[in-house]
Amino acid sequence: MNMPLDEENIDDITDNDLIVLIVQEGRRELMHVIYDRYADKVYHKCISLSKDRVLSEDLMHDVMVKILANLSQFKGTSDFSFWVHSITYNYCMDYLRKKKKTHVTEILDYNTFDAIAEDEIEQENNILKELRLEQLARIFENLDSDEKGMLLMRYQEGLSIREIAEMLDISESAVKMRLKRSRDRLAELLKSEQ
Repeated sequence: MNMPLDEENIDDITDNDLIVLIVQEGRRELMHVIYDRYADKVYHKCISLSKDRVLSEDLMHDVMVKILANLSQFKGTSDFSFWVHSITYNYCMDYLRKKKKTHVTEILDYNTFDAIAEDEIEQENNILKELRLEQLARIFENLDSDEKGMLLMRYQEGLSIREIAEMLDISESAVKMRLKRSRDRLAELLKSEQ
């Protein structure tokens, strides 16, 4: 590919071509372009998960280092942005699980509430519609971090079953089962509150 690059045409290069230049041709000086393209996106994803700006800056830095250090692991079978999103999500969730600082109740909003209703979960739908957001958030806090993460990926972030499976490196049937268990657990907690 050995193309001459300058600041005017660097923005025209696709992520995949940029990765080829960095990994296969050893053009490590181009890593800053990947950093510039994705640092803000990673930072905002970290904020959405941690709800802490200072922590998110640290997480963003760690994630970007991990991404840049592992560019050779990107196989190109999905969009690079999805690969970045997966690494960011998994890194942040692992960190939050370890530190037990999951504050997903602050993330939970009416969009999540509406998304659950759209999934045609009749029993949960009827119960959720009757609850106030504060009550739902309190109950949601009683779920473990894996259950919360699954529900948020599916209903807040709108990820497909396939995307979740790729992100977590599990089968689609495993994702469906985990989602069902998480919804069942949420419904169980909701019923016990009434």
